[in-house]
Amino acid sequence: MSIKRIAGFALKTLLVTLAMTIVMVVVSGVALPAEMVESAPQEGANTLPLLLIVTAVDALILSLVITHSRWSGWPLMVGLTFAFYGVNTLVGQIEAVVFLTPLGERWGAGSIPALTMPLDFILAQFIIGAALAVVGVPLAVLLFGKARRGEERRPFALNLGISGWEWVWKLGVVILLYELLYFGFGYFVAWRNPAVQAFYQGTDPGSFLAQMRNVVTETPTLMPFQALRALLWTAFALPVISMLREKPWLGALLTALLLSLPMNVPHIVPNPYMPPAVRTAHFIETASSTFIFGFLMFRLLHRSHRSLGDLFGALPSLLVGAEA
Repeated sequence: MSIKRIAGFALKTLLVTLAMTIVMVVVSGVALPAEMVESAPQEGANTLPLLLIVTAVDALILSLVITHSRWSGWPLMVGLTFAFYGVNTLVGQIEAVVFLTPLGERWGAGSIPALTMPLDFILAQFIIGAALAVVGVPLAVLLFGKARRGEERRPFALNLGISGWEWVWKLGVVILLYELLYFGFGYFVAWRNPAVQAFYQGTDPGSFLAQMRNVVTETPTLMPFQALRALLWTAFALPVISMLREKPWLGALLTALLLSLPMNVPHIVPNPYMPPAVRTAHFIETASSTFIFGFLMFRLLHRSHRSLGDLFGALPSLLVGAEA
């Protein structure tokens, strides 16, 4: 790639970053609860550089997906907006509603007594995330010259050549994979951290199996809830998997970045609800687990596998990127 193309890519990404930052600041001022907006002037000078980092990460990932996408025109705009809003906002905020508000106790999914957020603050995140998606994605598509459909108008089906029965067992694998990563990283990376235990006023039961026993007995709907989130992750990732499926290794990497960073990079921004050590632990936990999940999900779904035997036979290629 020439220096001119690199500079052009960087400039366009910077423009998307600035636009998304402006949108975030303006919409936050309208959507966030009044008490948070009133405290913003004192904190704004410190948080603005961090907000720029957050939007720069978002813009960079969007730019990379757009430039390598086989889609263009309105399918690219709509598909990527749907994917970005889903993975950046919806999947995370529905968990916040369950864990960080009294609704979690009603649903039996396990609210967190040490950490409660106002429902209107969480609902504001849905609005802010929607604004970022509907402005950032179309702007990036326009700047990178992908706003018009190309001459080759291939159908934009999302089935990826996968049959009905294959979808059934592959979605089962996706759910199992997500549950293992979610609870495994949640225990070994986050929960065994002393700062996390102290903040949530909990104790280490001594082993992962003991922790899972507590999950099943004390919060019986938590595993089904995470199974639902695994399916939501999949639904939101499908447009990106389809638009990048012809570049399997790069597609897997970009899908992993899209799932792991936009939702988790905001942990670098201070908030009144969670201390820095806990935010850092959760960032490491969720960014790493969703990166692995996104990478493997792409490798699982970007093409058809005739059977479980075919899938396991292709396991080395799922991990290292070589095509079967």
